[in-house]
This record gives sequence, C-alpha cells and structure tokens, in this order.
Amino acid sequence: MNSIRQHLNILLVCVVTAALTLSGAVTYWRAERDLRSQMNLSIQSLQNRLQTVLPNLIWNFDDEQLAKVLDAEMSLPYVSSIEVYNNDEILAGRIKTGGQITPTQRKTPSQDGNTITFPVFYAGNPQPLGKVSVNITDAPVQAALGQQIVERIVEIILLDILLLLALSHTVSIAIMRPLNQLRDRLNQAAEQKDHIQDLQDIRYAEFADVMTGFNRIAQRLMADISERSHAEAEMRQAKDNAETAYRQLKDAQNSLVQSEKMASLGNLVAGVAHEINTPVGVIVTSASVLVDETRNFRLALESNALKKSEVIQYGSVAEQSANLILANAERAAQLIQSFKRVAVDQTSEARREFDLRDYLEEIITSLKPTLKHSAIQISSNCPQGIRMDSYPGALSQIITNFLTNAMAHAFEPGQTGHIRIAAEEEGNMVTLSFSDDGKGIPAELLPRIFDPFFTTKRGSGGSGLGLNIVYNLVTQTLGGNIFVNSQSGMGTSFVVCIPKMGPQLDSGAGE
Repeated sequence: MNSIRQHLNILLVCVVTAALTLSGAVTYWRAERDLRSQMNLSIQSLQNRLQTVLPNLIWNFDDEQLAKVLDAEMSLPYVSSIEVYNNDEILAGRIKTGGQITPTQRKTPSQDGNTITFPVFYAGNPQPLGKVSVNITDAPVQAALGQQIVERIVEIILLDILLLLALSHTVSIAIMRPLNQLRDRLNQAAEQKDHIQDLQDIRYAEFADVMTGFNRIAQRLMADISERSHAEAEMRQAKDNAETAYRQLKDAQNSLVQSEKMASLGNLVAGVAHEINTPVGVIVTSASVLVDETRNFRLALESNALKKSEVIQYGSVAEQSANLILANAERAAQLIQSFKRVAVDQTSEARREFDLRDYLEEIITSLKPTLKHSAIQISSNCPQGIRMDSYPGALSQIITNFLTNAMAHAFEPGQTGHIRIAAEEEGNMVTLSFSDDGKGIPAELLPRIFDPFFTTKRGSGGSGLGLNIVYNLVTQTLGGNIFVNSQSGMGTSFVVCIPKMGPQLDSGAGE
C-alpha cells in the first residue's frame, strides 16, 4: 500500500533536486562562459605583450633575455608552451610538463588546433621579423568547472537530506497523527462499541472540518444505536401487543430512513474523493516522469556523456513536470475547499495583473497532458495585449472545470473532437467562450447544470460540483455572468462575461 509520507518525500526531493540541478546547470554555463572569457583575455594580453617585447630581443639576438621573458609568460595557467621562430627555425621555446617548465625540443611550428600563431614586426618594418606559436590548454577551466559540479552535487544531497528530515517530522505531526486518530475512531465505530470517543481538537484547519464532521456522525450513530437498542427491548417486552409492535416497526422505519440518509452522504463523499484522486494521480505520474528523467540525467553526467541537447531537454521536462505538479496540487487543494465555495459568496483567491493571452496559454499547456491519450484537440484564440487586474487562480479553475466537464460528458471514449477557447475585449469587459463539438446537453437538463451536486455520472465518479464552482467563481469571485447554449448532437458553448478589473473581495472570505 502506498504511503502519503513516502509520496510527499519523493515529490519534494524531486522538485528541489530538479530546481537545484537546473540552477546548477545555468550557473555552470555562466561560469564556463566567464572562465573562457577570462582565458581569452589573458591570451590576448599575452599576445600583446609578446608582440611588444620580442621584436627588440630577436633583433638584438638577446637569447638570455628572451628565455627570461618566455619563462615569465609560462606562469599563465592557460599556456602549455611558447615557441619563437625565425624563418621556421626555432629561436627559443618553453613547454610545461607535469608542472615543470623545460625548453622545447620541437623544430617546426606546432599545427595543433589549440595553438595560436602570430607574427612579430620590428620598428614598423612590413616584413615580419619572426613568429610566435603559443599552445593553449583549457585544463584550468575544466578543473574549476569540475570542482563546481562536485560542490553543487554535495549541496543538493545535503539539502535533500535536510528537507527529508524536516518533511518527515512535519508530516508525522501535522498529517499522520490526525489520520491515525481518525483511523482508530473509525475502527471503533466499525466494531459497534457502545461508546465512540470524539476526536480531539486539531489545530490545522484542513483537518478541523473533517474532525467536526466525524464527531457529528459519531453522535448520530450513537443515537441510532441507542434508539435501536431501545426498540429491540420494547419488542421483547411486548411480543403479543400489536400496538407496541406497530410502534416498534415505526422506530425501525425511522432507523432505516436515517441509514438511507447516511448512505446518500457516503455516496457524495465518495464522489468528491474520486474528484480529488484525479489531480493526485497526475501529481504522482508527473513526479515519476521527473524521477526517471533525473536518473537518466545523472547517469549521463556521471559517464561524461552529457550533451547540451540533453541538458536542454531535461530542463524542459523538469519545468513541465514541476508546472504540472504545481497546477494539480493547487487543483486538489481547491477541490478540498469546494464544499465551502458552495455556501459562501466570496473567496480568498490572490489578485494580480496579468496578460490574458499568456495566462490562457499557460493554462492550456498544463491541461494538454489530460488530452494526451485521447483524440480530443484543444485550440485557443485570444488577442495579444488584453491586460487584466483580477483573479487568475479563479480563471484557471474555470477553464480546468470546463475541460474536465467536456471530457466527462461531451465525448465518448475514443471519440474525436475539438475544444475551442476564445477571448474578446469589449471596452472594460472581456468575453470568454468555451465550446466543443460533442454530443451536447439535453434541453431538460440545461436549467439544472449549475445546481450543486447535480451530475449525470454519479456512479462514474462525478461529484456534481464542477459547473457549480464555475458559476460561483464567475458571478462572485470575478463579478461577471455566464451563459450556456447547447443542443443534443450539436455541441455545447459556455460564454463568460467578466470585467477586466475584478471586484474587491473580503480577505477573510472563504476561510
């Protein structure tokens, strides 16, 4: 059985490792660029010095001073040898071998690809007095870059260990302890004990509502058990009394009604749990892809077979996986709060300025993996330059719920189809349209599609909250209106009209 703690640990380690690896790759590229730029400047400076000093020494046949100049210039870490020639005859030369500088034994200029050769002129004479051959090595650059890679790997490992320790401690206190309490009380209720203890107060808001609901159910269950026990006692005492038997049947009927209500509540909770399972599954899948890509990247790095294209590909996969994990984690959190959104008029979504076209493209990018194994195509048409000061989180959930609703209801498995998203700017308003060419919505269901908990696929995992949340987000969070147009067999079109300047929401709404 899978463990929440294990999944969270793997997810956090993968995300942090990917982020640090990407950052390290950028730092590595910049360091290599700077080091090679520094090496080129040093070589250029060396060339300028030699072109200034060597002509007089060659002209005066000052071999002793020439040797001293070459010895001094060999101190540069990027220089492995310097040779001075006159008409292809070597005058002086130095070569660095094993850290020692010795005279060169070469008789002709080197043709190595890492060698630069330049002439030297004396006193403005157009004919070169000689030429200099300098052999360049990038060993210092490679050594510095290797050291940087080692430091980055050590940093990633240490940070992953610290994060794992911190997350394990936090999960144990904030998640596992409340879940263990809930498990014990559920087992106690399953064993039909005479008394079910209430769950203790939890300081975390995410579990407080769950604990409160369980306590209410436990109280109602104890009341039902008490009533049933009382009814059984009355039946045993008045077997021959018809009036007493009738009253006992009434009590049993009431108990059955309560049981049916509890069954309906259980179905609803099951539907919502199925909705939450979808983004959690996407998160696990994306994390698995990221782990595989990271492992391949590390193996290529350790084998010194890493290519620039592989680094770019890995960065792209890591970025897409991280974005997908983040988007679905946010969606799961929003689904947990969906029951609150049905009852409240406002929400605490963050507000900021954004470009509508860029943001729609980001949303569509995050949703494309949902369509990967289907024959459904999605396209968008939004003009550039529509600036909005509103709630992008609400807009993202609206588009996501539209797509989820279309995939669940508009198309059959394996059916081809198109989904189109378009936007238009009309003064201070923006009109968004979301249309599909699926099977449409029957006319008798159109008035109810925005009702809470209404769904035609309860047995298939539908919760009936998707379009109701869309309606609340459009009318309350974004301050707009929503319209639907559909005919059976001719597709469905949702039109959302919202202001570019979103309404001011109470910061405490939805808490």
